[in-house]
Amino acid sequence: MEIRNTYIPKLISWQFDDEVVDDPDEWNWIEITMVFSDGSKRWSILYTPERLLNNLNRANIDPPGLHIKHMIIVRSYQRSDIQRVLDELDNHQELIEASKAYDC
Repeated sequence: MEIRNTYIPKLISWQFDDEVVDDPDEWNWIEITMVFSDGSKRWSILYTPERLLNNLNRANIDPPGLHIKHMIIVRSYQRSDIQRVLDELDNHQELIEASKAYDC
């Protein structure tokens, strides 16, 4: 049996793609772009539990649920919280799976 070492790029940096608004009634997610050690760019959707709940509680949501592979749930939109979550996913080699390739 041959075991191959697969290179998994590491997170170098990230940035918000959307403005973070402090509105308790907001329901939409925030998108981020990440840059990896191989030069690739990927993006993910960030949701806080409150915004996800606001989204699912909208009267006009149809269908009344969602599935997004590249969604990451974070406690808050504070940079330090997001960095800790991204670092943890990166250290466990799960960040690539939790993001989508950035199509330029």
